[in-house]
Amino acid sequence: MHAAIELLIFWALAFVALCLSVYVLAIFDGLIENDLELLSLGKEVAIAGVASFIEALAVWLVVLVIQAPYRGLGLRALILPALVVALIYKIAHLEHWSRYDVLLLLLFQMAIVCLGASLLTAHFGSAALVLVFFCLLLAGIALLNKGM
Repeated sequence: MHAAIELLIFWALAFVALCLSVYVLAIFDGLIENDLELLSLGKEVAIAGVASFIEALAVWLVVLVIQAPYRGLGLRALILPALVVALIYKIAHLEHWSRYDVLLLLLFQMAIVCLGASLLTAHFGSAALVLVFFCLLLAGIALLNKGM
């Protein structure tokens, strides 16, 4: 497959995962009665487009540059783009979001990507484990938030 097509596929997948993460974060914050303010739809899509391109470019470079047996080690390099995406969202929502909202956004995205990858590769046990662990984590966060 051509390298540019791979980059576009990674970008589309990252964009969908990021948009879904923002949507699920808004739902979760509504459930725990936290006030999450989003910008207009166009601005949120533009932010998600730029942030997902950064993530897709990083994944594409790992896939393109690092040989297949060592890609697991190369995934550690994806921490830097995640921090850049967190910084983009924190700057874009500087007055309205706390640092916990940004961390929850990254957590939601990580869970959605892990769940999707597990289901896509037919590792249903791993998908169930990710889902159970993530739901327990969210329940713990909700209980901590209600206790405050």
